[in-house]
Amino acid sequence: MKKISELSVYKQNKSMDSIYAFTMHLAEELNLAGRYGTSRAYMSVARRFVRFTENENFSFKELTPAFLKKYEQSLFTQGCKRNSVSLYMRMLRSVCNQARSCGMADIREGLFEHVFTGTDSCSKRAVSVSIIRRLCELDLSLFDPALSSARDLFLLCFYLRGIPFVDLAYLRKSDIRGDTLRYRRKKTNVLLTVMLEPCALALLRKYASLTGDSPYLLPILTKEGLEGYRQYQSSLRSYNNHLRALSKILGLRENLTSYVVRHSWATAAYREGVPVAVISECLGHSSEKVTYNYLASFANRTLRRANRKVIALLNPPVLSPSLPPGMPKQKWRDKAFL
Repeated sequence: MKKISELSVYKQNKSMDSIYAFTMHLAEELNLAGRYGTSRAYMSVARRFVRFTENENFSFKELTPAFLKKYEQSLFTQGCKRNSVSLYMRMLRSVCNQARSCGMADIREGLFEHVFTGTDSCSKRAVSVSIIRRLCELDLSLFDPALSSARDLFLLCFYLRGIPFVDLAYLRKSDIRGDTLRYRRKKTNVLLTVMLEPCALALLRKYASLTGDSPYLLPILTKEGLEGYRQYQSSLRSYNNHLRALSKILGLRENLTSYVVRHSWATAAYREGVPVAVISECLGHSSEKVTYNYLASFANRTLRRANRKVIALLNPPVLSPSLPPGMPKQKWRDKAFL
């Protein structure tokens, strides 16, 4: 987003000392630039902040580390997860930085040092390749055709290196040249190039034939601009609802979602020995640190096996406790501390 000049801000609103007014102005600028999702996020941040302060005129000068700590605690009390709290804080920090860069506010250094602005490793979102294979082989001939389409989109996301659903929805026919797909990520504007494997090409051809004269590659969107964004939001909800239905058919404990496929591709690549740096570039991440948050945690027994391999290098005399005389193996396990 282009830097907003102090003059243009004052022309829009004379009370830009107000965090709420300035944030809503940023949201309006983003909306005009076609960044509807980010605009919506800024509006959410502004409204949440006002609910806490109960004052639309709360100014940048009133922000202190102690106040932010109280705000953080309030978010936790309301049931927000740590990553959600971090998102609110990081976006508020971004608002402050933009206000400072425009000369709108004198933001003190270290204002956000004592609140959480990091990222917790996600709870396990990835599913195994065997589950994706089961999904691929699932006979859906007796079910709603929408489930088959959702399955195809899920697989297509996997074949395209875990492409986010938003990027999949906005793909255009012009993005493909031969067996190469080139597109820009909606979130970061990073240009990605994907060599299309036969399985991906087959699905793309199948659905591209249904779009008629539409510039879009897949039959997800038919509209442009704000109406297109609203259509995307509706399509995303339907897609996740259908994935939940597929999860039930497969008897999965955890639901498949639009996020699961991206995490699953990253984790499968990692377990195949693909370097994290390569996975990071495939996903279009800004850093490897972001990529590590996508990798599913390994099972405890996998970690234990790794630990035993390392311990075995020392060749200790006893690697596991011996059973007391006459005690069955299971009872020993029940009584053991480790």
